Amino acid sequence: MSHAHFRLDWLREEKKLNPLFDGNPGVVRIDFASDDAAEDKFNHFLKEKFQNKTGNGQWLSLRLDDAWSTTFPGYDQIVAIARKLEEANVEIDWSQVQNGSGDTASGNQAGRDNIINIENSYFVNGVDVSPVGIQKLLLLVCEAMAKFVGNGGHFMLIINDMQSHNQGKFWQMIWNAGLRDAVGDRIALVYYVGPKCGREPHGDAPAPEVQFTLPHSIESDDARQDEVYDDIIEILKSHAGYSDDEASKTAGGLVASNCDSVLRLHMGLSKTIMFNNLKR
Repeated sequence: MSHAHFRLDWLREEKKLNPLFDGNPGVVRIDFASDDAAEDKFNHFLKEKFQNKTGNGQWLSLRLDDAWSTTFPGYDQIVAIARKLEEANVEIDWSQVQNGSGDTASGNQAGRDNIINIENSYFVNGVDVSPVGIQKLLLLVCEAMAKFVGNGGHFMLIINDMQSHNQGKFWQMIWNAGLRDAVGDRIALVYYVGPKCGREPHGDAPAPEVQFTLPHSIESDDARQDEVYDDIIEILKSHAGYSDDEASKTAGGLVASNCDSVLRLHMGLSKTIMFNNLKR
């Protein structure tokens, strides 16, 4: 695990998520108030903790975000889920949603989409993205996901904080349109509720079995400060070669100067380790 993705505190949150890490399905809602909560760092930690199962390639995790070109709401998200399943050698019969070229990227030159309109179908790079085509692809993905989890695989789908209308597209076009009924009680579903969606979940979001708020500050929480202090000491000793005394002094300084922002705590620790490694 890279130093950017350490579990820095978050011990309480990790305990709440242990059932997911043990392979139990469920719905989790994670709230946060601002970027100071370091939700992206937590996201990386969450994904790596779920997937890091020694000798087991059947633990998959996928994050969906409306700001990423590969996971734009709707069609692109369905394709992203399909591609992730293919990493575990789960076959997707793309021929059912192709225009006969057999190549989902045919004609895509210089980063431009190859768009063809044939009767009631609308093909982009060889794949039918009309409403009927999207529904066919979703059905293929649902069948593939059911096969994956039915054979003992574990899948965690993470929905990043999104603007409400984009969040709604996932719930309406993917989750409620088939994925929930196919595997809803057999996968881990995690969704974030933060500033982008006005700190209110979309009305179609499922009720969570686990819910918590990521702290954006540890300034008024002495117990968390102690936990962070201990974590930093262990990280500096194990990953940067600090002595007990060096680690203790450095950890104290990092906590004292950054306790009002969990994000700055992570950034400060990352910079400390990076500069230390550069000096070697």
